[in-house]
Amino acid sequence: MTLRTQRFPVIISLLLLLLINACTASRKSGSSTTTTSPKPTTPSNTPGKPMLSPSGINIDGLLWYAKKQLGTPYLYGSADPAKGGLDCSGFLYYVFNHFKIKVPRTSKDYMSYGKPVSRSEAQKGDVIIFTGSDATVKTGGHVGLILENTGNDITFIHGSSSKKYGVMINKLSDAYYNQRFLKIVRVIP
Repeated sequence: MTLRTQRFPVIISLLLLLLINACTASRKSGSSTTTTSPKPTTPSNTPGKPMLSPSGINIDGLLWYAKKQLGTPYLYGSADPAKGGLDCSGFLYYVFNHFKIKVPRTSKDYMSYGKPVSRSEAQKGDVIIFTGSDATVKTGGHVGLILENTGNDITFIHGSSSKKYGVMINKLSDAYYNQRFLKIVRVIP
């Protein structure tokens, strides 16, 4: 057997190992469902024209860019994934800044920023605001970006302090987030 034929099984084994590790994961914990998805490959996952804001900002492109950060680790005080991670408001700051949209740097500041909208009026690209870990303190402590509003539930992406997932996707119907919900604001012009 030549050296070339001896390396072939090793290369195939390594490729299979990489393929297995590339699979997506999901978990269930209590009544909360957390999903990580593969990073998107195109700016619009819907056929036809992308959703544009009144000022012409490609909201589908903005959400695509946000989803590219899935799995980025949580790092308190960071708005730059190149520094090792993002916190929740840093995640939004990073995404909106990429599209030259001015937004606050802290979760608390979103309470008095943007145009408040009801749950039924919420649309993709809006910011959803929650209390921090103490649901009794009714001040902004966590933020996310709305991906979808089905009328029955709202799906959002956010920088979670979960060491396991970091940037992840959740639903407002998850008990943890539902009891901490404060408001939704529109920040895209």
